[in-house]
Amino acid sequence: MKPFSTFAKLALLFLFTVSIGCQKDDDTLPSDLSKFYRLKTFEVGVVPAQRTVQVLFQVSDYDGKGVSSLTEDDFIVTENNGKIDSEADLRVGISSIPFELKTVLLLDITRSVEGFVPQIKAAARSLVESKMPDQQIAIYTFDADTKQVKAFSKNKQELLNAIDGIPETSLVNSTNLYGAVIDVANLWVDNYTIDGIVDGSMVIFTDGRHNASQNVTLAMAKSALGTRRAYVAALASPDLDEAALKSLANDPDRYFKAEDTAGLEQMFIDIQAEIQSLSNSIYFLYYQSPISDPTPYINELTIEIKNNLNHGNDSQILELFNSEGFGN
Repeated sequence: MKPFSTFAKLALLFLFTVSIGCQKDDDTLPSDLSKFYRLKTFEVGVVPAQRTVQVLFQVSDYDGKGVSSLTEDDFIVTENNGKIDSEADLRVGISSIPFELKTVLLLDITRSVEGFVPQIKAAARSLVESKMPDQQIAIYTFDADTKQVKAFSKNKQELLNAIDGIPETSLVNSTNLYGAVIDVANLWVDNYTIDGIVDGSMVIFTDGRHNASQNVTLAMAKSALGTRRAYVAALASPDLDEAALKSLANDPDRYFKAEDTAGLEQMFIDIQAEIQSLSNSIYFLYYQSPISDPTPYINELTIEIKNNLNHGNDSQILELFNSEGFGN
């Protein structure tokens, strides 16, 4: 038998290593993804006079989608390694915090979509029809320029009427996609604090690529968005620039694509469901601390979810708070 060459041995070693690595990834995948939770803290605060500790945070699943169904019984809260029990009046809720849910619809109405603007309008209407009562929606269209169709409004009928008024003919053959994103990116500023929450999203619909100006770039659009959440609703076409649109969404789960106009409505409904899910996954947890010593002291707070199969860094909340003034 002919002996293996050095190159062949190295190739076999590489394939063996890759196969072991893949096996390891499969082995570490949780057996039940419905019990996998990620936690992210927004703010920790205290009310010394009532010895109250307050935490604003978000819970998402394995894929980063919002989890909204948890209650007090699902959480394990410990303070300085001591479990917070029922005597601490542990509560989970959000109703006491001012909350604004803002959504910007940015619709590509250029000549390439002429002929099926009615389907685009029907898809936008489906998103509005399923809006949450307090959700504020603003509607803009773009071609070479960005046009306001409706400023932020909670009034469903006003929003639907505004969509009905979007023109369907004599459309412009120029797509200023990046410029439109820049134009509307500052319509809201996200804010996640105990004093008030503003949770915003942009929903961008297009069937093509930016072609209006080479001086306005994808990098400029992404910079304008910053950390704001953007969903891209794409309609398949020969001109579709998927790489750029996925980059604009900044998350593969926020890029949606319909192969034809028949899929537009469901795509918009799915995006609205994602927006609602993330909005409802923000939790406000508070309890009365057993600490009654007003001396300044830095305390350790841990929040976990029972039976969480996530063992990574985002599997729990670990924060510090100062108990100065507690018990006065």
